[in-house]
Amino acid sequence: MTATHYLYLINAGVFSIMGTCLLLIWRRHRSQTFARDMGLATLCAVLLPLGYLLHLVLPPQLTLLPTLLALQGAIPSMLFLTSGVLRLAGRRLSPLAIITLAALATLTLVLPPAGHKLFYWPILYLLVLCGTGALAMRWLWRQNGLERWIGPLLILLGLNQLFLIIYAEQGLAANILWATLIRTAIGVIFALAALEGAIRDSARLAVRFQQMTEHTVQGVLVTDSERILYANPAVRNLYGVPLGQGAYATLRELPAGLFCEQTLQRYHQMLQNGQQDVAHWEDRCEVAGGRKLELRFEAWRVEWDGQQATQILITDDSERNASARALLHQASHDELTGLPNRSVLMRHLREYCYLDDGSMQCTLVVLNIDRFKLFNQSQGDLTGDQLLKAFAAALAQALGETGELMRLGGDEFAIIDPSGGDVRGIAERLRAACMQALKVPGGEYFIDASMGMAVFPTHADSAEALLRAANAAMYQAKRTPGTSLAMAEQRFVQMSRDTLATEQALRKGIRNHEFYLEYQPKIDAASGKLLGFEALARWYRPEVGQVSPVEFIAVAERTGLIGELGSSLLELACCQIARWRSELGACVPVAVNVSPVQLLNPGFPQRVKELLEHTGIPAESLTLEITESAAVDNLEDTRQQLTVLEELGIKVAMDDFGTGFSSLSMLRQLPLSTVKIDRGLIEPLPAPDAVAVVRAICQLAAALDLEVVAEGIETLEQAITARDAGCHVFQGYFYAKPQAVADAGAWMARLYAEQAGASGTAGSVASLAG
Repeated sequence: MTATHYLYLINAGVFSIMGTCLLLIWRRHRSQTFARDMGLATLCAVLLPLGYLLHLVLPPQLTLLPTLLALQGAIPSMLFLTSGVLRLAGRRLSPLAIITLAALATLTLVLPPAGHKLFYWPILYLLVLCGTGALAMRWLWRQNGLERWIGPLLILLGLNQLFLIIYAEQGLAANILWATLIRTAIGVIFALAALEGAIRDSARLAVRFQQMTEHTVQGVLVTDSERILYANPAVRNLYGVPLGQGAYATLRELPAGLFCEQTLQRYHQMLQNGQQDVAHWEDRCEVAGGRKLELRFEAWRVEWDGQQATQILITDDSERNASARALLHQASHDELTGLPNRSVLMRHLREYCYLDDGSMQCTLVVLNIDRFKLFNQSQGDLTGDQLLKAFAAALAQALGETGELMRLGGDEFAIIDPSGGDVRGIAERLRAACMQALKVPGGEYFIDASMGMAVFPTHADSAEALLRAANAAMYQAKRTPGTSLAMAEQRFVQMSRDTLATEQALRKGIRNHEFYLEYQPKIDAASGKLLGFEALARWYRPEVGQVSPVEFIAVAERTGLIGELGSSLLELACCQIARWRSELGACVPVAVNVSPVQLLNPGFPQRVKELLEHTGIPAESLTLEITESAAVDNLEDTRQQLTVLEELGIKVAMDDFGTGFSSLSMLRQLPLSTVKIDRGLIEPLPAPDAVAVVRAICQLAAALDLEVVAEGIETLEQAITARDAGCHVFQGYFYAKPQAVADAGAWMARLYAEQAGASGTAGSVASLAG
């Protein structure tokens, strides 16, 4: 092996070492990407002397292998070298330039004959290196560092190709020697530039860390468990001690109570031993100025000045915790009285009602102020709030330490006695509190309250069931006037469930058109002929069956659905009248009951008018029945509405007359056509006193030119007596029960088939009884 061969090997070795060093620098400092590109360029250049060496030692038939090796080294080396120089100058090699250089280099190495490759390739390499060097001089020459010499060195490296251009293979040794020296210089400059860049990055990070820690409101502390190696201004202000970098202080020298030395040492050891990556703890410490703060600590392992240390982030959570406690108190307490609210009630009940074996008792009382809405309306909301506060104070004083008082909202309170002891004593103290006069700025007031009491596990087996039982008992107590208390019973809960279920089903029933009408005949007392029908509401509730009108009408009135239900039934009756008129050619009048809510609605007369126009029935085919109580309670409004209906041609009957606070003046003021005597006055007939009452009503009606209908006729004696007393029309089971649409229509068809001039006899009343 000749000296030239060793020169090639030395060149490859130097390039390998330099390229590896540059890549290691880049691996440690990834931001220095120019070092990576120059390292790859230098390692790829190793293949060039190795290719030349193989060209010399291999036989001629294997010359393709050195060519391929040189091709794989020359092109990437040139591209990475150009990219590294541009990156050092803060620029990037464009994809188009990469493709162009790679294509030219490939063509230069592949197309020329073997004897001319050392001519064309050096020319291309010289042009690329000199051009890149010129650009590098333009971009880097004004810098004060060694980077400014990259341009001239690249130009020298390009001019070094003249040895190959002029002398061909005879100049190869000189080319490699100078290339080794120049590339080594370039590699050193790149390595130093990378290290300087890493130092600058480290300095920027240090400045950034200092800016973040020096200006943050959180404390930053570095310790080796015995000394404080660093403390930012937030820590110094927090603890009022002169701590800082370079001014080390041991924990033992600090005032007692600033740091818990044992806690710091324990977490420091856990972090250094790898037992934890991040440690968290909280503490309440007394800091500068005697303030007691709630601090949160977060610590992790760091390296500080070449030694293992622990960095601690200290956060003052005093205000945040205080705000959280305030929000929690606000969420769990009533704003007006300061008492715990419903959420606290349920939480405590679940704590007290957890034993299934009955070994623990808990008493719950739900208390509701009676007619509190009336008090607010008369005295104002401000006085109402003052009364609630005074009442809460009276209850708290009466209970003492034996119970927990809570406000559930509005005028409702709850009392829990977790001991479940003296139930009678609690009830007596609560009654006594309700009997006291409550003093407020506007005066003194007495109130009544309804209370429901339930005991766990006697009346319920869970917290939710206990509250339901107490609530149901409280609503039962409301049926007794004045302050009252009811003990829970299972039937109260069931009644509440049934009531709610009925209310919900009623809403669905109206929406799903589950209501229908049956028609009870009205009979002429003299002739026994059919005079009309009364439309009676019926409800077939799915999965339950037939529901009594007494039940669902009461629910509809209580829930405010009576208006919607009544409107739908009125429309149903009008549509049926229209069908009968279409089928039979005529129809007797049909009476429809109207609730007070419907009647007093300002738009009710207009609604009736629209129904008449929509169905095409005459006004005389429809009669509206109102209750006596509705007329008495709202006499003037009722008179105005009935006057409008009278103008439409609608006749109005007063239903259930004689059961309420009847007023003779009311009958005279209202535009009525009929009075219906309540079945309660008809039932005692033919008793003399009952006959006298019915006769008096009939005489009054005759004086006012009103027709009289007797309801509830069930016997022949009642019918004869009522007729003799002066009643004009009968209605009751003696003649017919309420009938389905088809049966009522058939009765009407028979009526119209008879001779219109037939007159009844005295015995006709009895003849229709069958």
